[in-house]
Amino acid sequence: MTPPEFEITHDPGTVWRIGFAPDPWEWSDWKYAQDDGRFGGRWDDQLGQFRTTYAAESLFACLVELLAKLSPSPGLDDIVMAIDDPDDQASTYAEYPAGTIDFSWFERRRAGKAMLRGRFCFVTHSKSIAALRPHFRLADFGLTGVDFDAALLKDAEVRALTRSIARWLYELKDPTDGSDLVDGVEFRSRHGDDLRAWAVFERADDGGVSPHFSEIEAIELTPETPALQQALAVHQLRLS
Repeated sequence: MTPPEFEITHDPGTVWRIGFAPDPWEWSDWKYAQDDGRFGGRWDDQLGQFRTTYAAESLFACLVELLAKLSPSPGLDDIVMAIDDPDDQASTYAEYPAGTIDFSWFERRRAGKAMLRGRFCFVTHSKSIAALRPHFRLADFGLTGVDFDAALLKDAEVRALTRSIARWLYELKDPTDGSDLVDGVEFRSRHGDDLRAWAVFERADDGGVSPHFSEIEAIELTPETPALQQALAVHQLRLS
């Protein structure tokens, strides 16, 4: 069978990651897979049978992705102020301002730098979208009135679809030698097309770290790290 004609990125080069001490490049422990035995990333396995390591082309890109879920919701303060509190119950609880990150966030986290090699399907490239589209009926995912396009693949709310795409790509084999067709996914951040990132699939014979990473370094992350300060500004966050 002729394999799908994806846009493939070969050997991306230097990448960064935010993980946990002592080794930010280790696969996440399965005990943290809380979504019916699955991890929560967009390109994790829908069946929860393999793990994924995420990396990006810069430390800034990693932090923008990681801190996004901590960003305060627009208008949240106005909503809180509008709540009717006749018994003054709110005053009995300690105030924790929206958009604030405690310094304890840094206690176990580490930055990492490495070289990434392998073959990665650039999923939002026009060529890849055209190759993927025939294999996924959006109605099967409860999606109506939308197109199978780059915007959909960046939508954080359609993870059943993106995780199913990850599983499908994971299973593809090269018909010439039976090897894995791709080693993961290349994608763009929802927070900017200039932020490139990769999801690297775990294979059965992998050790504690994917063999696609080499020249691995662990780097201390501190509140003064310039990339962190830039990412905090993007999401209107502050440290406390």
